[in-house]
Amino acid sequence: MPIKIVTDSGANMTAGNLGSCQLEVVALSLIQGDKTWLDDASFDQAEFNQRAKDGIAASSSCPSISAWLDAYAGGSEIYVVTISSVLSGSYNSAVQAAKIYQEEYPDALIHVFDSKSAGPAQFLAAEKIAELKEKGMQFPDLVEAVSDYLENHVRLFFALKSMTNLANNGRVSPAVAKIAGLLKIWVYGWAEEGEIKPLGKARGEKKTLAALQKTLEEKGYRGGRVKIDHADNFDSAAELHDLIRKKRPEARVDLGTCRALCSFYAEAGGLMIGVEI
Repeated sequence: MPIKIVTDSGANMTAGNLGSCQLEVVALSLIQGDKTWLDDASFDQAEFNQRAKDGIAASSSCPSISAWLDAYAGGSEIYVVTISSVLSGSYNSAVQAAKIYQEEYPDALIHVFDSKSAGPAQFLAAEKIAELKEKGMQFPDLVEAVSDYLENHVRLFFALKSMTNLANNGRVSPAVAKIAGLLKIWVYGWAEEGEIKPLGKARGEKKTLAALQKTLEEKGYRGGRVKIDHADNFDSAAELHDLIRKKRPEARVDLGTCRALCSFYAEAGGLMIGVEI
């Protein structure tokens, strides 16, 4: 029976193999009027955008317990990494599914991690699990190590041009969102205890990225892993990559793209940055 790493689609990952582990991804949903979109390969960004332009509001929904159970199926050792429980019910749904799975398969080992984060920070946690399994770490030690990693060594930063969808869905205050809506003003910040916390604002891309790179250093970044996910803004992601590598040439910095859920909340041009500190 395979060792599984399971994330929700908030991690911006796709199913496949991660090291010697089998990676499963459980789709969150976007609800737009009478239409429900799964955050998977079936999502049509162009149609979603057009419906948004037509004034159809959208919200998000966590995966069902049955969706998590489908992802756990066949696993003998299962590590689950969810989007922050403060932002979504995904964690609670995953935990309920884990209890059901263990009742049916009492010999299975399963643990659900609340990332207290999202996107590339979830990715780094999943990558760490695969790395530790490659080294032969056993279940209880791995759970302890990854819990410490998430609590003390991984942070999610962001730089956003708009926070309208976050405000409309209760993730940030309308006052903060209004600042990001001003001409050429970006808001940057991080996730603290699972909540979105702005740290500053800047006018224009170059000032924003320079301020963000400085903020990473102030918050304890010293050359660890970095994963930058962008919402249709490769150029800014690449520019931030270069700024980080200029200061920390030894750093491994990878770029990725936001899937439907993260694109919805980061909005066009937004950046999400997972960082080892």
